[in-house]
Formats: sequence, structure tokens, C-alpha cells
Amino acid sequence: MSTAIHTRALRKSFGELVAVDSLDLDVARGEVFGMLGPNGSGKTTTIRMLCGLMPPTSGEMTVVGIDAVKEPEAVRRRIGYMSQRFGLYDDLTVAENFSFYAGLYGLHGKVKQAREEELFTTLGLSPRRKQLAGTLSGGWKQKLALACATAHRPDLVFLDEPTAGVDPAARR
Repeated sequence: MSTAIHTRALRKSFGELVAVDSLDLDVARGEVFGMLGPNGSGKTTTIRMLCGLMPPTSGEMTVVGIDAVKEPEAVRRRIGYMSQRFGLYDDLTVAENFSFYAGLYGLHGKVKQAREEELFTTLGLSPRRKQLAGTLSGGWKQKLALACATAHRPDLVFLDEPTAGVDPAARR
């Protein structure tokens, strides 16, 4: 099985503060991997580095076969990322948010429509198409953010705090 994520001696510091130190990690393609730890332990910083959103201070990292230090933009095209604070636009509807993100990922026309229908049906978002995202509950925002992050069928999906704001029944 191929490797989805590979890091060696990954480090990120902010001045004197070391957020991630000597991280060696190998995650196989198809594997579900979770990082657990207290607030401030470097989980989000690690995810942001792996997504190509933040360069490491030092170390190596390969994500979906791409050198993420040298080619972060290439990594971003092949992954999906759902942040812990949602990247949704409150003043756009559910459908408009999805269309915006699908367009960023290069989906248009019938391809976009088919993917929207598939995800909205699977996630139960269809009845909320015209609802403003800002009026959604935390759980519905999570579903919409997941649809947006996976619109382009990425090779790898990063979920940062995926159950934050989700009610216990929806977590199951």
C-alpha cells in the first residue's frame, strides 16, 4: 500500500515557541489516522503544514507523493481540508457556498451539478439548499464544510476538529 503522508524530523517554531518538534509520521493510503492531544499540542499546526498552508521550520514531508515543502500548491490541488473554524460564508446559501468551493476546485456545469446532488443527498443537505449558511446549526455547518472540502474528490482529506459543534447523535 502506498504512503499518503510521510514526514521526517518535521519541526515548526514560532520564535522561541516550538509547536512541532521532530515529528516522524507515516500514514498509508486508505488509512484513517487521528491525532489526539490537548489544546496547544501542535495538532492544527501539523495539519496546516501537511496541507501546504504553512511551511515547516525544518524537516521533510511528502503528501500524496508530492514534496510538500517544495510544492505546497500541488499538494493543495490534491487534498481536501476542513478547518476547525469553518471556511463558510454566512451570507451565502448552502448551494452558493458549495458552488463557490466547487469552482475553486475547477468543477463547473454538469460535473459540479452531479457532485452537488450526490453530496447533498448523502449528507442530507438538499432541503437546506436555499438556507443561508449563517443560520445553520454547528452540525449542519460541519456537513456543508465537509461537502465543500470533498467536492473535487480529493486523494486525501484533512479534518481539523471534525466533531466540534456536532450533537452526539450526529457524531455517530
